[in-house]
Amino acid sequence: MYKCHRYVFFNKTNHINTFSLGEGIFEEKFQPFSGGVLMSDTYSYYLTDSVSFRILLGQCDEKELYRCIATGDSIIAIKYSRRIYYGKEIAVDSIFFSINTLKKQQKFE
Repeated sequence: MYKCHRYVFFNKTNHINTFSLGEGIFEEKFQPFSGGVLMSDTYSYYLTDSVSFRILLGQCDEKELYRCIATGDSIIAIKYSRRIYYGKEIAVDSIFFSINTLKKQQKFE
């Protein structure tokens, strides 16, 4: 009988990189699961100021990614996919945030 390996995709131990969006806001990328040769890698993207909030933007595989753009008090997180047109990045989803609202909520994920 095979044992099922339950893996938590919100693991934050394998930090890949951090991008500064300005004003003390950062986009962080982690790799909670490496599929090796047989499976896809999984990446988790977070938006944080490291003091008052950290929110999960979402998980992606090797053919998807999140990019954040900060303008004034607003941040837009855009999810791109490269599987639709074979290598070209196409926006498939977006999320808007208010920096002031995030700081007031003090939510850490």
